[in-house]
Parts: sequence; structure tokens; C-alpha cells
Amino acid sequence: MNTPDPAQIGPLQQRALRALALALQSAIVSMILFFWLAGIFLPLRERFFPLLGFGSLEGATAYIWGASLGSLLIAVAVFLASWRLQARSWLRIALGYLVLVGVLAYLAHDEPTFRHPMTMEEISPVFPGAEDSYNVLMRYGKQHPLGQSFIEPSFKGAYNDRDPGRPDPWRKAITARRPEFEAHWAALAGERAWWAELNAFDRMGDLMPARVDAEIVSFGVFRAISQNGIAIASLQALDGRGDEAIDTLLPILEVGRNMQPYSRSLVRQMIGIVIEKLSIKTANFILDNATVSPAARARLAAALQGGGGDAGARHIFLTEYAVKYGWMSRSRVGDILGQIDSVNQINSLNPWIRRGLNVVSPFIYNPRETFNQVGDLYAECQDLAASRNIEKIDEKEKDFVSERSRPAIKNIYGRWIGCWIIPAYQKVTENYWTTQDMRAALIARLAKQ
Repeated sequence: MNTPDPAQIGPLQQRALRALALALQSAIVSMILFFWLAGIFLPLRERFFPLLGFGSLEGATAYIWGASLGSLLIAVAVFLASWRLQARSWLRIALGYLVLVGVLAYLAHDEPTFRHPMTMEEISPVFPGAEDSYNVLMRYGKQHPLGQSFIEPSFKGAYNDRDPGRPDPWRKAITARRPEFEAHWAALAGERAWWAELNAFDRMGDLMPARVDAEIVSFGVFRAISQNGIAIASLQALDGRGDEAIDTLLPILEVGRNMQPYSRSLVRQMIGIVIEKLSIKTANFILDNATVSPAARARLAAALQGGGGDAGARHIFLTEYAVKYGWMSRSRVGDILGQIDSVNQINSLNPWIRRGLNVVSPFIYNPRETFNQVGDLYAECQDLAASRNIEKIDEKEKDFVSERSRPAIKNIYGRWIGCWIIPAYQKVTENYWTTQDMRAALIARLAKQ
């Protein structure tokens, strides 16, 4: 019995298969061309890539759909060109795919390892009591009911003279607003009790995970207690009650200093530095305006011991790098967007667009290359901060951003976010070392009295 010959693919079927093969090829090529254009054409990159990096993505869908339409138009043009050049030969189509595979392999190629792996536990190890102190601290976290419901006491009219380092304006301001400060201080009784509980810990742990949506402390409660507290202490000094002023100030100073060593976020560390700086200025104001007993001066001197020094300057850089490395180095572009959405409590992008970005992620984002280069910069800046070559930090950051802003096709999203995750560290470092110098000067002053 003879078996029939297999059906032959007719011309129409062949054209349909070739059209399908070329359509897929054109779609991939158009994606590459679009991101290549975004990589070399600065206005397009400035419009498109911020949507994929930070802040609220509200309304971003329109831009993404616009980019998709642009890609579609490119795909049509590529398809027409490919049909003219390749449609008559499967060999040409195969060669086109071979070239395409080579280009995709080049775009997806990443460095083999991370040169600067960093975990939260390395910069802030867990110690006995760390969880207890962290739980007390985070009662006023941004997502905690107490943090969300807290309302800072307000002043009547503008209140701009908040610097104890400027004695005359400070004295005039707090004297004029004495009733407000006293009322605020009384209204903050619950928060002051929490502060005292927090200050009972000799170390303040931090268990914040390396996530962009991790809860951080609420700034308002720290500002309210520290600003009103230093005013009350200053008023006590003007009333001639120097020891009471020191006793009011010490918990503020101690909490500010205690927040810094184990911090896992730049926000928490900066809050601590600002509180410490204000407290030191207030201590000098108290010493200038009231008699303080040797015992109270000794308590103040003890609270000032153990500065952060070089390690504290390095820690400033480690915190932000560890957070960004922890959640971005192993995430795809669509997943990065999902985490940013969760922070902003919105759902701005169509899930299919996010899935599509995850698909193309290896070709626009090489995480190991990105964080190796960012890590190299952080390592250099740590050394500069520790050695107080602060002016060179800004130069390094500008050079880094300038280099990564050059036209490129490979790792273009990684190059963009590499610029985004570099805060303005020069001012942060200057503030840190200024506070350290002020602390050393105050210790020396107390030793002479």
C-alpha cells in the first residue's frame, strides 16, 4: 500500500510563514532601535527613563503607550525593509536571526560577579536588644498608626529663627514665643514618654530590610521633640536653671547620637546628625547663659564621648548603597516599577506593560555591571569622606554622571539608574564632619571649666 506524499507548502503558506518570521524579527529589532534611540537621543531619554526610575508614576501609562506606538511604527518600517531584503530566501531570514541573536547576546551579557556585595547585616549587625529598641523606635514609623496620626504642634505666624548657634536671634525668638513652646512641650507629653523609653537603650538597633518600600521613621515627631526641647532647655538656661537645662537637653542629644551608628537608612542617620548638631549648639548656649554645676557638666561630657569618626563618615555611603543593592541588583525593570508603585500606593502601569518590561529587562539592564560601577564610586567616595577630601566627592559624582550620560546602547537603563541612586553626598558629609568638630570643641570646652 503506497503512502501519500506529504502536503507541499504552497506559495501562500510560504509567504505567510515568512511574514510571521519577519514580523517577529522586526518586533525585536524595533525594540532594540527604540532603546538605542533612547540611549543616544538625550531629550527622549530624559522624557522616557524617569518614568522607570523614581517618584510617582501617576500618568506614566500615556507615555509608555506612546513609546509602544513609536516602537510599532519602527517595527512596521523594519518589517517592510526586511520583507524587501529577506522575504525571497529562508537563508537570508536565518542569517538575519543569527545576527539578531548575536546583538541580543551582547546586550544581555553581564559581568560575572558583583565586586561590592553588601548586606544590611554587614553595615548594621543585630545585637542582643536590637529588636526591642527597633520596635520602640518604629512606633512612630511612617506606616505605624502613631506615626500617621501624629500632628506637630504649630506656631502662630512665621517662625524662622530656629538656630541656637545664632545666640541673639535665638534668645529673642524663644523669649517672644515662650508660651507657645511651653504649651507644645506639655502637649508632647506622650511623645516625650516614648522618647525616654527609647533613650533607655544603650544601643539602638535597626532591622530595616533592603527594600524600597521598607518603613522608615516619621520625621515629624523627631523634629517636634528636638526643636521644642532645645527651646525649653534654652529658656531654662535664661531663667538661671543651668542644671535643669542640661537635664532637659541630654535625652535629646543622646537619642540623636544613638540613632546613627546602627542606622540602615540615610534618612535615619541624617535625622540623628541634625539632632546632635542642634543639641551641641544648645549646650553651648546653655553654658554661655547659665551656671552649670560640675556634675551636670560631667553628665554632658559623658554623653558626648565616642564619636563616629572615620567609620561614621563611611557609614553614610554604606547605608544607601546597601538598600539600593539589596532591592535593585536582583530585580528586573518591571519588578522595580512594582516596588515603586507600592511605595506611592498607586497602580499606575498596566500589568501587561510591566510584564513586557520584565521580558526586555536583560537587554536594557545589566545589574552586575551597574552595581560594580556604582560600587566603585561609593568605595572611592567613602575613602574621600573618611579623609575629609569632601570637595572631591562632588567632582567624582559629577564625573560619574557625565560619563554615564553619554550615548550608549548597552545597559542604558542601568546607566540611567546608576545616576539616579547617587544622592548629593558632599553636603551630607560636610554636615557630618561639622557636627563631629563641634562635638570635639564642646568636649574641650567642658574639660577646661
